[in-house]
Amino acid sequence: MVEPVIVLVEDDAVISELIEFNLKNEGYAVQCYRSGDQLLADIDLKNDIEVSLFILDIMLPGIDGFELCRRLRKLENYELTPVLMLTARGAESDKVKGLENGADDYLTKPFGMREFMARVSALIRRYKQIIDLQANNETYRDAKTVVSSERKLSETSNGTQTIRPGMISSHNITIDDIRHRVYKDQDEIEMTHREYELLKFLMIHKGVAYSRDDLLNYVWGYEYSGETRTVDVHIRQLRRKLEQDDARPIMIETVRGRGYRFSDKLTD
Repeated sequence: MVEPVIVLVEDDAVISELIEFNLKNEGYAVQCYRSGDQLLADIDLKNDIEVSLFILDIMLPGIDGFELCRRLRKLENYELTPVLMLTARGAESDKVKGLENGADDYLTKPFGMREFMARVSALIRRYKQIIDLQANNETYRDAKTVVSSERKLSETSNGTQTIRPGMISSHNITIDDIRHRVYKDQDEIEMTHREYELLKFLMIHKGVAYSRDDLLNYVWGYEYSGETRTVDVHIRQLRRKLEQDDARPIMIETVRGRGYRFSDKLTD
């Protein structure tokens, strides 16, 4: 198995070389590709590539960054691997599309290297925490069995049920943090990594209202320089997946003048 690497897909040679130089200067191993097709072909050929971060340009020859991100998310080895998208487009719709296809973060060109490296570091740090947690808990049973048989084991001080270490449940939503899975009743709900982290944070702090800036800081791990729209996009996606009527949410509430909270008024 090869060492974990950062995979960069960027067809502009100048930008690619600049990013590669800065990443290597910080001690990261880097693999560069000029197209998404080239990356996917290499993955098919070397199915043991261990990646700690994908950095994808949107405007690529062949399949674009959106489609490449979507395909990577369908591969079991990379369903949790963070994805940072780079775009020369300033349109909000393009940024939203990237997040909805499974990207964890995006940067609009041109960008400063200090901000770029801060985001890279935060994404990799969070990913390593998840991998370490999973590696230390491989023997846990399947979440569906646990949810049905041990639902009332214990409660935290704010009423959020903890099924067992690594399990959080409120209302009909259960998070298995060991296996990185979310269940609505007995059905598993597919989520991107960032949707999962945002939901987990809100459920752990049930009843507490957080501003968009707070959520960016706590969940994304760094200042976002005013790019708070990304929180709204992820909240909307969570509501679509979890609420009975996402136009009238009862679990993930909007707090006027503040931000969002996971409701503490739900009956379990």
